[in-house]
Amino acid sequence: MKFFRLISILLISIITLSFAGCSNDEEMQIEIDDSISDEAENETVTETNHVSTVTVGTLKGPTGIGLLHLMELNEKGETYEYNSYKFMTTDSTDEIVAKFLNNEVDIVAIPSNLAATLYNKTNGNVQIAAINTLGALNVLENGNTIKSLKDLSGKTIYATSKGAVPEYVLNYILKTNSVENVTVEYKEPSELSSLMAAGEVSIGILPEPQASIAISKNENLKNVISITDEWKKASGCVMTTGCIAVKKDYAQKHPRVFGHFLQECYDSIMYAEKNISETSELSEKFKIIPKSDIAEKAIPNCNLVYIDGDEMKTSTMKFLSELYNSNPDSIGGKLPGDDFFYTPKEKYAVKK
Repeated sequence: MKFFRLISILLISIITLSFAGCSNDEEMQIEIDDSISDEAENETVTETNHVSTVTVGTLKGPTGIGLLHLMELNEKGETYEYNSYKFMTTDSTDEIVAKFLNNEVDIVAIPSNLAATLYNKTNGNVQIAAINTLGALNVLENGNTIKSLKDLSGKTIYATSKGAVPEYVLNYILKTNSVENVTVEYKEPSELSSLMAAGEVSIGILPEPQASIAISKNENLKNVISITDEWKKASGCVMTTGCIAVKKDYAQKHPRVFGHFLQECYDSIMYAEKNISETSELSEKFKIIPKSDIAEKAIPNCNLVYIDGDEMKTSTMKFLSELYNSNPDSIGGKLPGDDFFYTPKEKYAVKK
């Protein structure tokens, strides 16, 4: 009896030590995984699957085109290991701003001047991480008389968005090129597109996709001047109209999650540039530009990019400065500070 009791005690001791050894190994493995996967303070990671759900909002039209491939991958469950996404698309600036400020949306694709306005409104709690579009405004003509900006002198032209960025950009370009005696009449984009398609307006400035819609209905209508190109010639910098924005406290708390999103955003934009036909189909599917045939014509004119770092800062400050000179309220009353520009840790920087 004593012998069997001794054997039992020994077996229990061995089993206990074995479980203790396994427990220590598991604890060490968790510690190693955490140190590798995330060094950020307070960043929460689900221990079982390391997946974080990120809510992304975008305005429809050119601003959202670069996200289409990511939307498709997300629907298929083929995004990077750490992130899954919930996308919100809308035509309403008010809606996307409200959801962003109420923390219902983590990341947004919006105009850069709107991001600056929100930066001022939140006392610096909004940052931009990348520029994703350089503007989609073009001069269209029914005829064959406009070869350069100088040819607009003495003409009546039609444009959109009086009291907003398109007006300020047009005024800047005309002034820097000494184009004078231009009469500008303003219409809503859809109305001006219809008038140009019907041949009732000879010269107009339209954004995409309204420009491509008009051209598709009138074979005599053509794109003659890129406002984006003219801005660069006049200012020496690219026209940073659209951006990826985030709350500063969100980016600080979730640098790994945000870094993975930015990488996927970059990859999605690069894919869209090289695969226009497929991107056009996705545009119709996700209702960014409702008709794929129009999207296919519009996308090459939307100037999709991914610009971050020093170039983002230099070009954006030039762009915002000119908007401020035209109307301080267009950027929220004052120029943003250096903390308006998100700088990731090196390990989370986008690999291009």
